[in-house]
Amino acid sequence: MDEQVDKSGRRRAAPRFIDRETVIDAALEVLAAKGFHGASTREIAKAAGTSLSNLYNYFGSKSEILEFVLVDTGRTLADMLEEAVRAVGESPAGRLEAAVRAYVGFIIARPHASVVGITEFRYLEGENRADVVAQRDRTEAVFRDAIADGADAGLFDVRNIGSAMRGAVTLCNSMSTWYRPDGELSPAELADIQVDLVFGLVRAAPRPESTGR
Repeated sequence: MDEQVDKSGRRRAAPRFIDRETVIDAALEVLAAKGFHGASTREIAKAAGTSLSNLYNYFGSKSEILEFVLVDTGRTLADMLEEAVRAVGESPAGRLEAAVRAYVGFIIARPHASVVGITEFRYLEGENRADVVAQRDRTEAVFRDAIADGADAGLFDVRNIGSAMRGAVTLCNSMSTWYRPDGELSPAELADIQVDLVFGLVRAAPRPESTGR
């Protein structure tokens, strides 16, 4: 690492540049393990391989770090869901299944992000919540549109579109609280289970066939 000389003439390591992914990964690791109140900016800086003072060059507070990672992970999830439903065409059932499978894929690929997104959002206040909510709205819209179109077509039997959407999203969210990478079920089997539960929630018949082996 490059060195700089301070006013006393002593040599010290130059601050390490922090790239976006390094901050996100470090913050998610610490926040997932200790929670917002249990985590410290010093621990996040250490996990990112930089100094606390250098971290503060980029973020003014722990709340700013939390907002940064939640917006990023929320946008990543929404992008994945929107791309997945576009790929399957107009079928409401196909879109709903694709959204669930994409959500499961996100949790498997980014378990820390999933946990932090559910448990730590409540610690954002005021304007810090706006961008995160916007990304959550995108995710909810994917489910809402598929369920509404399925209900209109007589494929789903739901009393209230909004309640059905929230139930489906909550069911997907909940996987992050119990998923373990070393579990007995394969990713495909996990996705099959979640799809079956969501399709049961919207009272769809028939349900998609299993793809897990």
